[in-house]
Amino acid sequence: MRIAFLGCGYVANMYRLSLPLHPQLRVAGAYDRDADRAKAMAAQTGSAAYASFADLLADRDVDLVLNLTNPGAHYELTKACLEAGKHVYTEKPLAMRMDHATELVNLAEERGLCLSSAPCTLMSAAAQTLWRGLRDQRAGRVRLVYAEMEDGMVHRMPVQQWVNEMGVPWPYVDEFETGCTVEHAGYVLSWLAAYFGPAEPVTAFSTCLVPDKLPGQAVGTAADFSVGCIRFADGVVARLTCGIYAPHDHRLRIFGDDGVLELQDPRSDDSPIRLRKFITIRRARKMSPFSTKLPLLGGKSKQPKYRGSQRRDFCRSIAEMADAIAEGRQPYITPRFCLHINEVTLALQNAMEHASTVELTTRFDPIQPLPWATA
Repeated sequence: MRIAFLGCGYVANMYRLSLPLHPQLRVAGAYDRDADRAKAMAAQTGSAAYASFADLLADRDVDLVLNLTNPGAHYELTKACLEAGKHVYTEKPLAMRMDHATELVNLAEERGLCLSSAPCTLMSAAAQTLWRGLRDQRAGRVRLVYAEMEDGMVHRMPVQQWVNEMGVPWPYVDEFETGCTVEHAGYVLSWLAAYFGPAEPVTAFSTCLVPDKLPGQAVGTAADFSVGCIRFADGVVARLTCGIYAPHDHRLRIFGDDGVLELQDPRSDDSPIRLRKFITIRRARKMSPFSTKLPLLGGKSKQPKYRGSQRRDFCRSIAEMADAIAEGRQPYITPRFCLHINEVTLALQNAMEHASTVELTTRFDPIQPLPWATA
């Protein structure tokens, strides 16, 4: 499968370093508004540096485009790629507006093209192992989920010094202006929707706690804190928080009648999963001080090494998407599934300054565990 990098910024390097894990992917070329970044990516991947976006679209050697640009540009650029007959894998979200996201999915379906979106962590050993624990009812019947995506006071960290292996700085202004909910909610929402079915009502609140994140520099006031209560199709209720103010906490806790399944960080492929059972002592029902660690299905995976806290294979879903294209089927992470995650994310992000309940409109066909996780 011949792929092209559209956008060669900070995250593109993580995709580049994941490529050796998937030899069926070959890079045909790279484009970035910064010509030097495109040339650097081309040099690292043994490919061509396009002089313009139009040149990328015109390259018949490109089957699939990786849209790794700023979220605000996703709609326009993905649409152009689809109209040029290219399959697209885009960083999250599909688009910053639901009508735009819906248009992209409809366009891909009309053209017979594959369209999928990050994150790809649902395909990880951690996600599939946790799912197996749920199917086996290790914690009993599940009724409640607490999910935290708190990153700490990022605006007080030395973000100007965060530079990747290719010398590209972390785009902290773009991150602040996009908002942490759009950037992070998908890591949890994609798992929960796969496990428990489509979200139904979403009640959400979001706000900008720190408007002056960069003293002396104007930054858009996107929500930097959000909290949502979500009921999924099978009745499970989740409370999800996203923020960059409270201390770092990425725990995912799934509560059942008999115990709790707890995962440390859904952004990491091999995040440990522990089961704690409830015990009765005299008249009290308490959590056992002892826990059982669930062995990861398939064992610990191979992962690229790169700077930062995340540990995952960024190209896993792209490789699976390439297989789907070759086999004439939809990718594991389908466009309708991505559209639903997009809708829930925006419902959380856009509830600025007042609580709102959103009746969701999107649905997707049920997703099954990966075959290697069902043996």
